[in-house]
Amino acid sequence: MPRRFDPFFRKKHKRPDSGPRSGEASGRSDALGDAPLELPSLKLGEPFKFDAAFARRLTRRDVNPKEAFTVRDAAGAYFRASLKESGPEGGTAVPYEACALSPEPGVEITLACAVLGRQRMLFVAQKATELGVARIVPLFTEFSVQARDLAHEKAHAWPGQVVRAAKQCRRSSLPEIRPPMTLDAFLASPLADADLRLCLDNVGGESPAPASAPRRIMLLIGPEGGFSDAERAKLSGKTVSWELGGRVLRAETAVLVGLSAVQLKWGDFRS
Repeated sequence: MPRRFDPFFRKKHKRPDSGPRSGEASGRSDALGDAPLELPSLKLGEPFKFDAAFARRLTRRDVNPKEAFTVRDAAGAYFRASLKESGPEGGTAVPYEACALSPEPGVEITLACAVLGRQRMLFVAQKATELGVARIVPLFTEFSVQARDLAHEKAHAWPGQVVRAAKQCRRSSLPEIRPPMTLDAFLASPLADADLRLCLDNVGGESPAPASAPRRIMLLIGPEGGFSDAERAKLSGKTVSWELGGRVLRAETAVLVGLSAVQLKWGDFRS
């Protein structure tokens, strides 16, 4: 769906405080997430003030004066607001548009994706953010990029892709990027806990049909060449193998298809 024109979206202004805004500045591949921006009460056309903590959260989102951001009130209504001024002690903004639909996902999705080569994790971080994931967990698998090669994949730029994608698609929250880990470590961690754990695979699989609508979903995507037989054995009984059509997809395409299918079946894209 084409994005409606936003008069504040493309204006670029430098902010006086130019501190680091993402993992790119620190060289880290991981970044903490952040909940939606919220204030107790908002009214269209009425300027509001915010404190230093709120200003720091805007800085994380790379929002400059005269640009727009998404904020919600205590009742859960979302607004687009124009940033008027911001500094170390706080600032002011004014709501100018009420959002007809929530820009935040209705289900909590964890995307666990094998680290893909040729810098395709930049694409994954961007599109997963737009498609509403709560967190991204890069995985080392038998056929994935390995830890020694992360520098070649521009892993330090993954958090910046999340920030830019969240800004573009009007999300108020920032999804989390976890430090890359092995498949074994992931399966043994709380990150793998979910109401429904799906493994997108083209080797067999059934269409998942949980008895009740899941609120937390884990989607596992393998590397080029898929998971090894040993890895599939580890996944057996811990995930539901999910086959979507008879075509073999590129790994980055599988991310888009899998997340879209999840949103269509259980999330924001349902009729």
